[in-house]
Amino acid sequence: MIEYLRNFDSFCLLDNNVSNNTAFDFLVAFKPEAELIDSSNPFLDLEKFINQSSDWLFGYLTYDLKNYIERLSSNNLDFQKFPIIHFFSPSIIINVKNKDVIILYNASYSSDDIDSIFSDISNTEFVHEIIDAVNINARVKKEDYIKNVLAIQKHLQSGDIYEMNYCQEFYVDNLLLDPFTLFSKLNNLSQAPFSSFYRINNHFCICASPERYLKKTNNKIISQPIKGTIKKLDNIVLDKQKQTELLNSSKDLSENFMIVDLVRNDLSKIAKQNTVNVDELAALYTYKDVHHLTSTISCDLDAKYSIVDILKSSFPMGSMTGAPKIKSMELIEKFEDTMRGLYSGSIGYINPAKDFDFNVVIRSVFYNQQSQYLSFMVGGAITIDSDPELEYQECLVKAQSIFNVLGQ
Repeated sequence: MIEYLRNFDSFCLLDNNVSNNTAFDFLVAFKPEAELIDSSNPFLDLEKFINQSSDWLFGYLTYDLKNYIERLSSNNLDFQKFPIIHFFSPSIIINVKNKDVIILYNASYSSDDIDSIFSDISNTEFVHEIIDAVNINARVKKEDYIKNVLAIQKHLQSGDIYEMNYCQEFYVDNLLLDPFTLFSKLNNLSQAPFSSFYRINNHFCICASPERYLKKTNNKIISQPIKGTIKKLDNIVLDKQKQTELLNSSKDLSENFMIVDLVRNDLSKIAKQNTVNVDELAALYTYKDVHHLTSTISCDLDAKYSIVDILKSSFPMGSMTGAPKIKSMELIEKFEDTMRGLYSGSIGYINPAKDFDFNVVIRSVFYNQQSQYLSFMVGGAITIDSDPELEYQECLVKAQSIFNVLGQ
């Protein structure tokens, strides 16, 4: 399927790597028949786009949509130049679950057309190109990163914020690279439950996210923020010690609890009264390279709120901003050097029943095929107890799979 997608300028592939938390093992949408791309009033246009459609929609929200929710701005360097929003109604959707393949298609296709497409995909041979080791540059020198963490902690000490997500960019200039091979390698290495491969013209997002932003099923909304990370070890005994260390880390637990409070507050804006609930608090989730602390917060939706209302109530997600959210976003703009764009935004789908599922775009590589610019961002929550050196090392742990596929 990955190889077959080379034929299309826009597509979305969602892969949960055979976990049990979605209705598919992987879901692919391509050949847009209608789309929303960029906008001077993105949320109003998204509302119209959703209301005009009775079909599936796939798309993304960039972090910088914050500027259309609050009085904020994004003035940092933007090397990727992703459109600020993109949603499309696909002509063809392929849903694979437990080796069953379901193909949904619009009226312009006949069953013979679909048989032909299935045959083409089945007979496609994957072109696995070699990815040579590349020289990865840090946008922020380590000593400057540490200085920034110390400066952020002064804001924490003065009570401006309680926690802030601070991120840094790594990049490669003038890189000729095959994004299809890169996604295949990173996805196989990470096996993350909210992985995605997204293309809009020359822009590629190769995402190995472990985190869900928001899911709606009927009138139930859930959010699953991650806060707390530790490296997974091959030695079983030592790794068990690492898990215990994470579960008992006062710093990591406080990070998680603060974001849980923020998410509870966000969901309360669109919830029926007294229905916001913390279903899991700082539970241990294990992935290929790391262990995370994940919480699950849910609510029952007040029927008067639309999908766009739900998104605006909690976007950008608290795990990627900090608390209080608005002040944290102001300081993010001050201390970070790169416009986040699609990083710490969200990719997902809305189905015909108006249910949806969106991830958090982290552990992701962005590639502009036209400018041959590759980048990825990584960060973590800075609190009063943060050790700047350990925060820097945590960034490298989170990005380890990306470094590995790029030969580092």
